[in-house]
Amino acid sequence: MSFHPQPSPARPTLTRLGGNIGAEIHGITLSPDLSEQDVAFVYKAMLEYKVIFFRQQSLDSAGQEQLGARFGTLVAHPTVASAKGTNHIFELKAQKGRAANTWHADMTFMATYPKASILRSVHTAPYGGATLWANTATAYQALPQPLQELADKLWAIHTNDDYDHTDLVVERDWDFIRWSANVFAARIFETRHPLVRVHPETGEKSLILGNFVKRLVDFNLPDSRALLDLFLSYVTRPENTITWHWQPGDVAMWDNRAALHRAIADFGDHPRELQRVTLVGDTPVSVDGRKSEQIIDGQPNPRLLLETPYHWTARAEA
Repeated sequence: MSFHPQPSPARPTLTRLGGNIGAEIHGITLSPDLSEQDVAFVYKAMLEYKVIFFRQQSLDSAGQEQLGARFGTLVAHPTVASAKGTNHIFELKAQKGRAANTWHADMTFMATYPKASILRSVHTAPYGGATLWANTATAYQALPQPLQELADKLWAIHTNDDYDHTDLVVERDWDFIRWSANVFAARIFETRHPLVRVHPETGEKSLILGNFVKRLVDFNLPDSRALLDLFLSYVTRPENTITWHWQPGDVAMWDNRAALHRAIADFGDHPRELQRVTLVGDTPVSVDGRKSEQIIDGQPNPRLLLETPYHWTARAEA
């Protein structure tokens, strides 16, 4: 491990970045031996501002794992192997300018999905490649009362088996489609979540949305999509988001129970690499006290792809 910890100043400071989300913390050097006071300061700031940022830190993969363990129990991705030499690092290496460029919360296809994620910039592109976060608690608060009352009653099915996307077909990104099917969705997970969860630490109500949502319970797909798009539009309003432009070594930490995020795939064919660790979370509870339920728990996917799916090619060319 190449990291050499340095003492943090006695009094860290915080700069608020947006009216509804985001803050940058100064005066803390992230390391596995972070003081208990600094751990508490960082965690409290994360809960309040949903996502917090640290510029140009000196962590490596091992240090990132050990740092993450100071805030909770680490959990690895259930289908994608951890980075070589690590137990819990999820690598985000862009291929052909592709990034996770749809809104999501990490691993919501699990009944107990991560409470928080810590993302570290390893290699930045010469331009582009920023990441956006959005506050799902203030989005719920902004809903008109009739929409709040509707949202409180709704449940949704989340799944990782979502690689059959028209946008991928149109782009003919067969390598990514095969990776999505044969790795990311090699084992299928499907969960029934409330659309609105009550945060176990802050008591806030927030929306559980993102691209892992397959449909709303008791609604057909077109009606599900219309309603989900409506609720998502409140989450992704510009005033409800924050954008972070990465520099090497930067670290972001966010409350995965109260924020969505997405990358911007505007960096051409330049390499872009980040590494993430996630912390074990809790099972969401609805406003009426019911818990999320795992429907499919790691069933082998019968739709593994060995060749380019030519019927998708035809559809893309139609």
